[in-house]
Amino acid sequence: MTTRSADSVLSLCHKATVLGNKISIHMLEYLGTVEKHSHQFDELAHEFMDTSRIMWSLEAGLVEFTRTNQKLPAEMVSELEKKFRATHSDFQVLDSMLGRYLDYEKKGTVGRLQKGWRNMFSHNDVDKMRENLEKTREALRMSALVFQWSLGDTKVDESVGIGYTGLAAALEHMSGSRSAVNLAKAKSVRAKTEVTHQVHAVETMPQLPPLPYMSNSRSSAADHSSLPGRESSVPGREPSLPGRERSLPGRELSMAGRESSLHGREDGHHSNPNKLLPEIQREPSISGYTIHTDSSHGAGRDRRMSIADNSDRPIPMAHNSLDSHGRTESDTLIEEMETLEPFKVIRFKADPLSQPRWTPRNSLGADNAQLKDSLLAAVESRNHKMVEQLLDRGVSPNLGPHTHILNQAISRHDVESIRLLLLFGADVNAADSRGTTPLYLAVEESFLEGVNMLLKYGADPNLTAGHEGETPLSAAVVGDKFALARLLLAYGGDVSRVMAEGDTLLMTAIKQKRLKRIIDLLLDYGSDANTKNNRGHTPLFEAIQSQRIEVVASLLDHRANPNLPGPKHMLWPAAPMPRMLELLLARGADARKAPGVMELATSENNIESVRVLLKAGVDPNAKKDGIYTPLCSSIRDDRADIFDLLLANGADPNVPSAEYPAFKCVTHYRTQYLAPLVAVGADLNSPKGILETAVQCYNIEALIWLLDTGKVSPNDKVPKTGATPLTTAIRENRPDLVDLLLSRGADPNIRGENWPVCMAVKQPAILKRLLPALAEPRAFKGVMEMAVVANQLESVKLLIKAGVSVEDRNGGVFSPLTTAIREERKDIAHYLLEEAGADPNSPGEHLPIVKALRRIHGADTEVVELLLRHGADPNKMYRGHNGYFQAIENGDADVLGLLARSFPPNLDARDDAGTTLLQVASSRGWEEGRQILLATGTGAGNAAAPAPSVTPPR
Repeated sequence: MTTRSADSVLSLCHKATVLGNKISIHMLEYLGTVEKHSHQFDELAHEFMDTSRIMWSLEAGLVEFTRTNQKLPAEMVSELEKKFRATHSDFQVLDSMLGRYLDYEKKGTVGRLQKGWRNMFSHNDVDKMRENLEKTREALRMSALVFQWSLGDTKVDESVGIGYTGLAAALEHMSGSRSAVNLAKAKSVRAKTEVTHQVHAVETMPQLPPLPYMSNSRSSAADHSSLPGRESSVPGREPSLPGRERSLPGRELSMAGRESSLHGREDGHHSNPNKLLPEIQREPSISGYTIHTDSSHGAGRDRRMSIADNSDRPIPMAHNSLDSHGRTESDTLIEEMETLEPFKVIRFKADPLSQPRWTPRNSLGADNAQLKDSLLAAVESRNHKMVEQLLDRGVSPNLGPHTHILNQAISRHDVESIRLLLLFGADVNAADSRGTTPLYLAVEESFLEGVNMLLKYGADPNLTAGHEGETPLSAAVVGDKFALARLLLAYGGDVSRVMAEGDTLLMTAIKQKRLKRIIDLLLDYGSDANTKNNRGHTPLFEAIQSQRIEVVASLLDHRANPNLPGPKHMLWPAAPMPRMLELLLARGADARKAPGVMELATSENNIESVRVLLKAGVDPNAKKDGIYTPLCSSIRDDRADIFDLLLANGADPNVPSAEYPAFKCVTHYRTQYLAPLVAVGADLNSPKGILETAVQCYNIEALIWLLDTGKVSPNDKVPKTGATPLTTAIRENRPDLVDLLLSRGADPNIRGENWPVCMAVKQPAILKRLLPALAEPRAFKGVMEMAVVANQLESVKLLIKAGVSVEDRNGGVFSPLTTAIREERKDIAHYLLEEAGADPNSPGEHLPIVKALRRIHGADTEVVELLLRHGADPNKMYRGHNGYFQAIENGDADVLGLLARSFPPNLDARDDAGTTLLQVASSRGWEEGRQILLATGTGAGNAAAPAPSVTPPR
């Protein structure tokens, strides 16, 4: 025996003994609940203990053999595996039976009535169970002797669990002198504080009972009158196809592969030629009869079963398992599932081979197209007798996707036709031409009984169907069909399957707002509450988005992580929902992992959410995105209630958001909040600039309030820009604010982003207010030129009146006159020359006449003539240049003549390169200009030159 084989056998043995210990506890509970139990049950309990005693011996022996590295023959290992599997199966059936009995007792009178009805048709389950255990015990006995001889009883009894010990003591007490089992070491149930063997696996329910057989109400007992030796004792019922009597789950006899025999002639001919098909005559069902082997037929494939009639139990094949109300055993099972606790997980393992099967008597109709059409017509018309006859003649129930007989029956909810088709081998997983499988169609039709039948015959609850590739389980979930979803899950429906759009079933159910019990069902069957979809969303996130607090609670109960981003922290979407927030925080959501959730709740204007967060200890100063604070957001949104709540709970009035709370009051015109902020410690001088902000926002109310407090200086500067309230008022052209600030102590001699007077030249009205407050206006060099640049003649006049020099140069270079010429401010140039007395020959960045010649446009010589009239000399040199050199550069004979008529050109003048006027004109090839210079010029340069041949232009 290899180590792997030894471990496998030991595992099977241990699995059975653990289950046996559990059964002992249930049996002990039942004995303590029922006042009077039957003698048969007492015998069953003793038989169970005897069987368990043998299992202890085997387990202890296998443990010892494994420990000492002893080996068993391979044949013995194989035999033990078979026996242990059979024992475990018997124990499962017994545990199921005990669970059912306990449920009946817990239901009280109603349960005992249900138990009575079931016992009427159960054919003594207890006796059958006892017989099965007796056979199992006998099969195990010889194997157990091997280990008992080598170990003795002491080691065997050391492995006995508390359940076994308690049951043994109870049986011994009930039987008086009789000992239930000879335990070498009696163990007290009270002294045992821990169960030796614990059941870790998910508690499983017993295998579903066999499919019930439904009768055709239109049939009569005469339909099968030719069946020999078999007459129904129930009037009006026909003994149709074979069924199975109700028996213990897992112990039914299968009809699969059984050969049918014809009663009568083997060639299938019938004496009545008027019938479409010969009368169906076959061997009676196994149910209700005794099976024995006909030795005359030998062994192997030729062996046939002959059945002796048991006339005192006439159970017609199509009617077995019916209770007094006409319900089938399948109906009863589904009802029992409905009565289970909502969160009790049950699992069934489909065993198609254990379901009834029937082989057609011949294959005459297999290739007959007419009979195939007749089968379809029979199903469509619900002619069950015809369906049965055609199938028995060999017509296949699988006619292909375009003639899907089973789907036809399902769409009509025809239970009897479905049963017949399944009995004769219909493929439960074959799809029709639309890709629809029988199980998927049954789910779409909400056909619970059809779904139950198909699952028993092996229908796959996870097989995709339809154009969208959904599974039957997903269709049931999306359709809010709880009973169907539960049944499909019990038969192995995959809760983890990802649907076409990338969502799990759980996610789909939540997003589509399916029933909570559907969602609970998926969770109970193992759906992961933390699995994300292809967009990174978690089920918890979707539930919060859907505002379903009951689903959120259920997800949290099933280990959903409230701190798992999906895609964001769960507190973010829950921020506007106070009860949701309260639940998440109570269940472990960490607000530190969602900094700013308080601000979000404030932005949502939800004071209840803010209260919940504050109660949970969330910091009222925590910033969202590292910027926004709850306090500033409450000011922004003008929520006085939230504002007061935050201050009362420790919100800091000096913690900035995008701006400080006091500044927020100014910029959003919430002056009413300034006083409460100051009352709790807001610092109006940190940072500086709140007055400047009030001026910039033109918030006169806040400006006055701040000035009235006396806590803020009207001359404070903004740290970054250096702006003062006064300079900002000037820049924004707010004369009223300038007056207010000046009256409240603003100093116009303090520089802000610029000097106030230099800024005021752009607004003469403000300059007029400002000049009287200046100690010395002339101290601000260049202010006159700035007024010219600003094109404010009125400001120029005000400055002249205030004593500022007309020649005041900006930067020591730019004079008011040259700037007026450069900027083409003709009105200011006229004023400067005609009224203010500006010197036309005083250079700025250049001589005024040179600047004027450079600004000539076309024939417009107004400024040149103005300068010449006021004494501008074009011969005056400045920086190696004068008016005549500029006129020659312009090449305009009229302008050159205009200058020559006013001031004759000095032909001896030289530029910074030492070149004379004539040389410049000659080098440019401008003969006309040269002649004008010669005709009007003076100096030594003219004496050597010939007389002009042209008259200068006028």
